[in-house]
Amino acid sequence: MPSYQFIIPNKKLVTYQVFSYAIILLNIAGLYLLSPQQEAWGQGIYLLLLFLAVFRGIWDYRAYKKQKGLMSNVLLLVIIALFWSRTEYNMGIWINLLLAGLYFISTRKLKIIVSEEGVSYPTFPAKIIPWSEISNLILKDDILTIDLKNNKIYQHLVEYTDNAANEPEFNDFCRTKLV
Repeated sequence: MPSYQFIIPNKKLVTYQVFSYAIILLNIAGLYLLSPQQEAWGQGIYLLLLFLAVFRGIWDYRAYKKQKGLMSNVLLLVIIALFWSRTEYNMGIWINLLLAGLYFISTRKLKIIVSEEGVSYPTFPAKIIPWSEISNLILKDDILTIDLKNNKIYQHLVEYTDNAANEPEFNDFCRTKLV
């Protein structure tokens, strides 16, 4: 039972990362200003969070320049959400948990999986397109084109995974499923 996986490059990943750092820094500033207890250890914790955010930002910038992967900020957003429980502004907890969830969804790996059942398209939640709705599916020059019977066309430049698809073999598989 052949199954083919293609990864779609996420072009907006760096933008999401920059926005997450801006949100983290705004949260730290808000926590520092709105914290009911201005004890020395509380201020030290906020300074530690600020140092951690700046250090991770520099680390991500260097990794981005070396073309390595970016680190996820979901855990840092959840930790900051927990710090909002020390204030009287509990809405900060829910807003940060919502932002952490949206960040997690937007930075996930986008995979198109072509199998016997159909095509799994990386929407949220994942959309399964059955073969009966597909007019044509072809891979040519690293561009995957999905032509649906309702005149929608999805076209993506793909990166191959470990089990890279052989173009003629993949196209033959798709032709047999479409007939």
